[in-house]
Amino acid sequence: MTSDDTTLFPHIPLIAFDLDGTLANTEALSLPSAVETMRSLGVPVTLDYWYEHLHGRSGQSLIDAIRDQFGIEVDLKEFLRRRAEMVPIMFENGVEPAPGMLQALRNLVVGGQQVCICSNSTPARIAFTLEKITGQHSAGMNLPHLFEGHMYSASGADGSGKAKPAPDVYMNTAVRYKADPTRCVAVEDSPVGVASAVGAGFICVGYTGLGHGDKNDVAESLKQAGAHHILHHWDDFIPLLKSL
Repeated sequence: MTSDDTTLFPHIPLIAFDLDGTLANTEALSLPSAVETMRSLGVPVTLDYWYEHLHGRSGQSLIDAIRDQFGIEVDLKEFLRRRAEMVPIMFENGVEPAPGMLQALRNLVVGGQQVCICSNSTPARIAFTLEKITGQHSAGMNLPHLFEGHMYSASGADGSGKAKPAPDVYMNTAVRYKADPTRCVAVEDSPVGVASAVGAGFICVGYTGLGHGDKNDVAESLKQAGAHHILHHWDDFIPLLKSL
């Protein structure tokens, strides 16, 4: 998957995807559990509050936000340990792909585009989520194989890395592919993720298809964070790329 004259969009050297809430509908399964885990650690957070003030944060970035907003110091390792225990339970019946995502991704891969994942999730969580996305094999896709060697975690295995909204994961990824970040495209579903991509110089597409609440409100929050374009459904992604 290299960007040259044979690719679908030779002017775009790299397309980087967030994972949770962007490629897969994980957040409907994981965020209620994350809220309960945080409440068990003494933080009186609610699901609505999480979406409004914490959506997209992970690792140390999440812990710092909890400290700033609630004045409570949560042990990151203990939070991650409890979350890791819950992942197999949450995803035991599989994870739904975002509507239209598999076909859009297949078209890009067939077209020779270089794609990767830039996520706040740990490397193990990214790999496990890809395995559990339903419908991929019937769509002629093997996502773990497709993204093998192309999965990048902002927070790292122990959660201590520079998670989004820090731009590091996108900047470092552009360097890995020797790509001009101003020609690269990122797809993100949260203001935190948008800030990370835009901070690295990427063209950022804000995705609303799995958003919580009114789609117009979600779109507006992504625009305010710096998203250059808004995507409501993956069926519209290829036409959007053609317009860039």
